[in-house]
Amino acid sequence: MGFAIQWLQLRDQSHANVRMDQLDPGDALVLQQQYQDTVAPVDGGREQREAARISARRTLLRDQGLQPIGDAPIYRREELSTALGKIACDGRAHLISLCFEANHGKHVRHAITASSSHGTVSLFDPNYGEFSTTSAGLRSMFEALMARYDSRLNDHLQLESMTIQRVQ
Repeated sequence: MGFAIQWLQLRDQSHANVRMDQLDPGDALVLQQQYQDTVAPVDGGREQREAARISARRTLLRDQGLQPIGDAPIYRREELSTALGKIACDGRAHLISLCFEANHGKHVRHAITASSSHGTVSLFDPNYGEFSTTSAGLRSMFEALMARYDSRLNDHLQLESMTIQRVQ
């Protein structure tokens, strides 16, 4: 979560290599810990825990000078086209929380970001870096990223859903 929020703050600055150099691991760790401290004590069903995660992300975004816009809808794997269409909307930035199913029945969550401008979509994954493509190429790029998570190295994680929060 920490690197994703930092990238959103830097998204309009210069080139990808400059943004990557400006990411601060210490600050990212602090943000990640704040997020985990907020969501860890939440009890209840899956819906209550997801609502707490959404609320924690919105609070963290605001605390870092970013403005969450509207609701944060959850898209299931079968709604991928609709979700990617939202991400590709020109002039928008998003914090995207991915929920993966692991082989052992547990869920793994991971935050990535996206920003779209003038027909180009930049996607940032803290594990793999920043990638850019045209709006038309977003699906292919996203599927290639998901294939990395569905590898033996990542315990064959399968995307279950994604929560997309528009940010300004």
